[in-house]
Amino acid sequence: MRRRPVLAPPLLLLLGWLGAVRPGVAARYVAPEDCRWEPLDAAGVALTCAVRSLSGGPEPTNFSLIQPGHTARLTVRCDDLLVPSELSNGSFGHLSGLRSLAIERCKMDSLPALAFSGLAELHNLSLRTHNDEWGTRTLRLAPDSLTPLRQLVALDLSRNNMDYLPPSILCPLVQLALLNLTRNRFADASQMGFAECSPPLHRLDAAHNELRLLPEKAFSPLRQLRHLRLDHNLIARAEQGALSGLARLQSLDLAHNAMVSLPPRFLQPAEASLSELYLRNNSLSALPPTLFAGLHQLTMLDLAHNQLTSAWLAQPRTLADLTRLAALDLSHNRLTRLDGASFRSLHNLQTLDLQHNLIESVADSAFGSLYNLHTLVLSHNRLTRVGGHTFSGLSALGGLYVDHNRLESLAADAFHNASNLQEIILAGNRLPAVPPVVQTLQSLRSLDVADNVITDIHNASYQGLRQLYGLNLMGNHIGNLSQGVFRELPSLRILNLARNGIQSIEQGTFDDIPDLHALRLDSNFLDDVNGLFSNLHDLIMLNISANRVRWFDYALIPIGLQWLDIHDNQVEALGNYFELESILKLRTLDVSHNRLTELDSSSLPNGIEIVFLKGNQLRRIQPFTFLGKQNLTRVDLTDNRLDTLDMTMFRLSEVPSGRPLPQFMVADNPYLCDCRMEWLQRLGSSLLDDSRQYPRVVDLADVVCRLSFGRRRALPLVQAHSSEFLCRYRNHCFALCHCCDFDACDCEMVCPDNCTCYYDQSWNTNIVDCSGGRANGAVPKQLPMDVTELYLDGNDIPALSSHTYIGRKNMKVLHLNASNVHTIHNRTFSGLRTLRVLRLDRNRLAALHGFEFDGLGELRELYLSYNQLTSVNNATFVPLRSLRVLHLDHNYIVHMALPAQLAELSDMRLADNPWTCECHFAHELADFVAAAGGDHRVRDLFSVHCMHNETTVVPLLWNNATLCTNASSSNEVSGHERQPLLLPALVVAGVLLLVLVCTVSLAMAYRRPVSVWLYTRCGVRVCLRAEAEEEKLFDAFVSYSKKDESFVAQILAPELECGIPAYRLCLHYRDLPMAGGYLTDAISEAVESSRRTIVILSEHFLKSEWCRYEFKSTHHHGVRRRNLVVIFLGRVSFKELDPDIRLWLKSSTFLRWGEKRFWDKLRYAMPDTRHRKVAARSDVASVHI
Repeated sequence: MRRRPVLAPPLLLLLGWLGAVRPGVAARYVAPEDCRWEPLDAAGVALTCAVRSLSGGPEPTNFSLIQPGHTARLTVRCDDLLVPSELSNGSFGHLSGLRSLAIERCKMDSLPALAFSGLAELHNLSLRTHNDEWGTRTLRLAPDSLTPLRQLVALDLSRNNMDYLPPSILCPLVQLALLNLTRNRFADASQMGFAECSPPLHRLDAAHNELRLLPEKAFSPLRQLRHLRLDHNLIARAEQGALSGLARLQSLDLAHNAMVSLPPRFLQPAEASLSELYLRNNSLSALPPTLFAGLHQLTMLDLAHNQLTSAWLAQPRTLADLTRLAALDLSHNRLTRLDGASFRSLHNLQTLDLQHNLIESVADSAFGSLYNLHTLVLSHNRLTRVGGHTFSGLSALGGLYVDHNRLESLAADAFHNASNLQEIILAGNRLPAVPPVVQTLQSLRSLDVADNVITDIHNASYQGLRQLYGLNLMGNHIGNLSQGVFRELPSLRILNLARNGIQSIEQGTFDDIPDLHALRLDSNFLDDVNGLFSNLHDLIMLNISANRVRWFDYALIPIGLQWLDIHDNQVEALGNYFELESILKLRTLDVSHNRLTELDSSSLPNGIEIVFLKGNQLRRIQPFTFLGKQNLTRVDLTDNRLDTLDMTMFRLSEVPSGRPLPQFMVADNPYLCDCRMEWLQRLGSSLLDDSRQYPRVVDLADVVCRLSFGRRRALPLVQAHSSEFLCRYRNHCFALCHCCDFDACDCEMVCPDNCTCYYDQSWNTNIVDCSGGRANGAVPKQLPMDVTELYLDGNDIPALSSHTYIGRKNMKVLHLNASNVHTIHNRTFSGLRTLRVLRLDRNRLAALHGFEFDGLGELRELYLSYNQLTSVNNATFVPLRSLRVLHLDHNYIVHMALPAQLAELSDMRLADNPWTCECHFAHELADFVAAAGGDHRVRDLFSVHCMHNETTVVPLLWNNATLCTNASSSNEVSGHERQPLLLPALVVAGVLLLVLVCTVSLAMAYRRPVSVWLYTRCGVRVCLRAEAEEEKLFDAFVSYSKKDESFVAQILAPELECGIPAYRLCLHYRDLPMAGGYLTDAISEAVESSRRTIVILSEHFLKSEWCRYEFKSTHHHGVRRRNLVVIFLGRVSFKELDPDIRLWLKSSTFLRWGEKRFWDKLRYAMPDTRHRKVAARSDVASVHI
């Protein structure tokens, strides 16, 4: 197998790697191909090489280009694939200074005798092939393969799938201190390479092997051994002298094996030195009483996860000699009781773990000798009582864990000797009240009595514990709370009252603990939290989720609160009556699964970072809700009732380039993919990303929406075409169209009666749906001129009149199927130059005379199936030069000229017609099919049949001419003479005249957009009568609602004041005095001093400013001067407008925020500033959308 070269020729190396310069030795070091290096110290570097495999034989892997002088550590890592590797003799011989060598994942079967020759200074060798991942592949070492490594200190041979080492392989390694043989297949310790000598090993790791027996003197040659790991083997039996010779052994790990018992003197050889013993997860049920005899140095004993019983523990000599034991783990055994003498000699024990046993009783003074015990764990047992002397003698006890037992009470003097107790956990018991004995623990800092049956905490015993920091009362039956239940707890910082059935809390209940940091009241029955937290000024975390809270206002929580969870309540609005959003410190808010219906900018604090709004009833998000939330990182809006997302809803303040964009989640909403949703599909485009003013929607691929037009399916938003984002309309007059008040206005879009009309954001798609009998027997007369798709199917329209669709130059789709059409008059489809799809199937057409489809040069799909066609003129399909789909199946056609001139035709259907069997037609069909390269053009070719002798139906295959007849051919089946193709010059002249008239009409109708474009590009105003305007103090006075100030101050004003040209603005809430007595005069003066008046018309404006009489009166002056510019912001219904405002719109310029070319149109409406130099404001920044 070919190998990937590790080293390239020297010349290529110099060209490829020169330039990596570091101080000292590194400045002269060059790494070979596929290698990277890093400095270790002043004298050497560490080199790591990635190769596909190692090769031996005649073309061995070349390591000669590795610089020998400074390479102190070398790591060679092969690919993970199963590719055999081979190491040659002397591969690293020139690296005489190498101190550490690691070979990883190279799939070798053997190691030759001289593989490491020349590495006399090597201290660390790691050879891990990972053969254990590839079945039976194993590594074999030659007996002398390690002989050159006389300075080796650490040898790692793990994960090689080995089961044997030569008996003398370790003998030359006189400095070897560490041997790692983990994750191999050794079944006998005598096969581990030290049977014939005594290497000076200090640590042997043989975990994760297949050892089943520890025979006598198994490790006796290893007289210097201090740490022996044999865990995760299959050891079932150990013989008496298995540890013979290990007089210096300090740590023995036999955990996770299958031992049932051990010999009485098993540990005797190491009794003078053994300090750690791990026997966890075996099957030990009864150990000899003398097993631990003489282990005076033992400090750690792990017997967890066995089957030890109380009878074994009660024997006097079991633990008698373990006088220095500091940690004892007896958890997960079968202890049922603790006798008085069980731990009598363990004076130095500090940690005792007895959890998950079957302990039902503890004898008095069972722990009496454990005066150094710090932690006692009795969790998950069967204790029913704690007596007065149960814990006697535990004077140093700091943590007591008695949770999940069956305790109903504690003796009054249970802790009389445990005055230093700081943490006690009594959760999961049957306590009816907080035990009175708790009151004696003046040093207690944490008390957990969760999940008991406590019903009353008035005068509870924890009162007066001045050091108490955390109190957990969760999962009890406390009920209502009143003042005084938390008195005299000055140090309390954490309080948990969740799951207590609390229905009401008296105001002032928490005033006794004003320094509280975290409070949990979740999963109760609270419906009102007003006034409960007003004095908790240091509160950081508050959880009132899963209650019945209906009303919420930010005034209810402390200003400094940072984390608030109110999910799963009945909150209908995030109230902010006192407008606290700028001073609240809230960072995380979870208000998911409530009843919120609307969101605006005051609903969220300005400093918010994470917001969860999942599972509400949100139907509406006000524009610029998230604008000004500078720290926002994540918003979850999933599973609500949002049917649309307007672009202004997600507008953000510009995010600095060094910070990631906020992440929004919006899936699982009943979206309607109308014209307002197209922007969301483009959210990942570079244009919006570069602006850094919109979030990153992380679940955009999961957003599914319904298409507005009912004929189109629901689909993932990312798969929708831009033309499918449609909105309905009844009538629409473009802002620059001035004939809407007159009949026959081409630029006014009026939806016909009984029809439904749709448009996209750019008005490039304009669909009129009059299907299902809504056309009243005729094509509607007032079809919009810009209609692109017209659906008239399912009606009753016997005749299609001439020039029915004249002027509909943008129409691409026309459905007239299933409409009982009998006749198509000449020039019915005249003017439809861009028509792509025409459906006339399932009608009653009997003949096509040749003129029906004149002018449809761009038609691509024509459906004429299921009609009554008997005659098709040869010229019928000649004009359809772009036709790709033609269906003529299920008619009565006997003969017709096949449209061979249609080069793009790829789908033609001819089946279920009584075709003639004449040879002329059969050969014509054969030539037609052959010209397309087979039967792909006529999709139903094998279903096309002809009538032979008017009695027999024969398949009309292109290669079957046996039954064809030699009758004379005709142009039409009925014998009619071919009608000549007439193109009189008069028609050409008429078409030219029509084009001229349309061009002039369009120029007049769209003179306004042309004027705006010319002004934007050239600064020239055309089609506008110049009027002299006197110079005034301001170019425009901007009137708006206080709640829309973020839009005006951060978007509108910066663009106009700092843009080109720059305008002088007077802002209502920035530049005018707000005192009530002077407001009317101030507004009047501002209007008089401004050349234009701009009104930001929003719901907030209508509900606040416009309702005041003086405000209305001052604005009428601007209207009378006809200098008013109205900007619609958000959703404002024209029908609901005040009559005075409707009067404004008739004599003013009005724009809608977000519409196409908004800024260009606004500047066109502003006064001319070309003859004045205006200094840009320095307190605002330019903003672009």
